[in-house]
Amino acid sequence: MSIITPLNLNQFSDELHFSNRLNSEADKLTPSPWGLARFIRREVRRRGLRTRRELRKAIAPFLMASGFNGEAAAVIRDLADRMVDVGELVDLRVENQRGYSAMPSRWVKLSETEAVLLGIMAAESCDFSADHPRQFLRRFIPSVQTVGDLEKTGVCEMSFDDWLGEPAWKDFVETKERIESLQDLWNWHVIRLEEEGAPFSSANTVLLAIAGQPGDYFGKPLNRQNTRWKSPSELADGIYLGAQPGYSENHWHPVLLSISGNDGKSLLLNCRNDAAAIFELHNWLLVAKGAKNGSPEQVELYPEGSEIRCTFPLPKQLIRCLNLAGERSGPWVYSVSDPRSLGQLMARYFPEVAFLTK
Repeated sequence: MSIITPLNLNQFSDELHFSNRLNSEADKLTPSPWGLARFIRREVRRRGLRTRRELRKAIAPFLMASGFNGEAAAVIRDLADRMVDVGELVDLRVENQRGYSAMPSRWVKLSETEAVLLGIMAAESCDFSADHPRQFLRRFIPSVQTVGDLEKTGVCEMSFDDWLGEPAWKDFVETKERIESLQDLWNWHVIRLEEEGAPFSSANTVLLAIAGQPGDYFGKPLNRQNTRWKSPSELADGIYLGAQPGYSENHWHPVLLSISGNDGKSLLLNCRNDAAAIFELHNWLLVAKGAKNGSPEQVELYPEGSEIRCTFPLPKQLIRCLNLAGERSGPWVYSVSDPRSLGQLMARYFPEVAFLTK
């Protein structure tokens, strides 16, 4: 006869790994991503395919029983989308509903002392530990023993190159002309600016440009004091990325600017009339501009504090790499176990960005 042991909310939450690493933001308690990811993997593994609604119905009761009474659907959806981003799940549509399916299990090596297991395979017997409050990925030391155990279960290594895929800036090439590098993409937009740009007066315009030195505080257009956002009248002649006011004081639309004395031209950036794609194109062009001018945009590595700090809005492909290796721990800051090794790895794939050890 089994003995039934009563558990309080905290004990039950600990048993489900929902509160071993609690996040508290704005006095709102949220479940540990580590425990929640275990539930998502279990549900997809059991069913092979789960809609968002099915995931919520399966997991939400456990969250409520553990004392987390927030918006369960949003919490589950946000983490599942993060798992899609790094390649643990596939995002698809099931009878006009958003859903998730499994990716083949594999592991990716980041350095001699760190690797990441991707996929939904059951791996509870392996030695994975959640060493950061926002961690959900299963990271491990790629020892001969561990790698051998994974291979016995059919889990093989996937190269970082294959995981990363093609350079994401290629998605923003909207021309049949030969574009073979990020700087070619920059040059093509500069030609469009000269041919199609709308004239403006540097002394009398609401346009703002991104100037300053890479590594300086970036800031926002709305409050440009002590930031890299400047009025064209303050800048030397040249080509700049910038923004013009949109439909509200908080909305700005990316533009490309040409300044020559008191005269200038501006070109609204556009990509498939998709706002997210337009800002992503803007971020890639910012990287291209820095590389072309010999003053590349910077990512700062802090080995002693196990942190990586971004000094400009990173394209999503770079953020995806940071999410694979660590967790976002603050605005423009990621917690990473080995910043120096990750910086060396990313520098091989993104040579246009300067990864500087501090």
